Amino acid sequence: MLEAVLQCPQPHSWIQIAANRYSAAVEILDSKALPNDSVEHLFDIQVKPDLTDDLLAALTRDVDLVKIETVKSNSGHVYGSATSLRCTVCMDVARSKCFLASVEITSEGARWTVIGNNDSFRELLAALENDKIPFEVKMKRNFGDAELLTGRQEQLLAIAFERGYFDFPKKVGLEELAALADVKTSTLAEILRRGQKKILGEYLTRRSLLHRSKE
Repeated sequence: MLEAVLQCPQPHSWIQIAANRYSAAVEILDSKALPNDSVEHLFDIQVKPDLTDDLLAALTRDVDLVKIETVKSNSGHVYGSATSLRCTVCMDVARSKCFLASVEITSEGARWTVIGNNDSFRELLAALENDKIPFEVKMKRNFGDAELLTGRQEQLLAIAFERGYFDFPKKVGLEELAALADVKTSTLAEILRRGQKKILGEYLTRRSLLHRSKE
């Protein structure tokens, strides 16, 4: 398993409108290729609260945007999904066998963080080259065993997530969750704590935030 960060130009889509015209921070949380050569994105957009309505109005006027569903917060975050037609790099990543960890959009371009194996990563790079998408591999590294979740941790974290343990308010308590997973409450609490620590540590490291918290 490896993790890589690719620097590409901004996608020619609604993402460019949000990032350039409204100076919004756009983070793509997931991406999925659809049968009709369109791509569906799950996103988190952060924009100045007083620009939120204007931004959403501009996105709905984008001719390449087939469908958009949003939920806006008072803090300026806009969460939702968008289906668009014109984004070659989005399609290449969505069609690849790599897992999309995150995408960060800035005025300088898009940083795509993907996880996969050597073969899937080479296939993604070949697709970008074939479509004449300029890119730069900013980072590439292999995962060490200590950084990966164990199968049991993944399973229990998935159960906890699906049952609403991490929701607010919680939809299921630790004791009920332990009964569902057939483990002791104390054991489950420790497994979830270690799993969350690994995920959070990896996320902060990837976003280059971990070292800042120690300064």
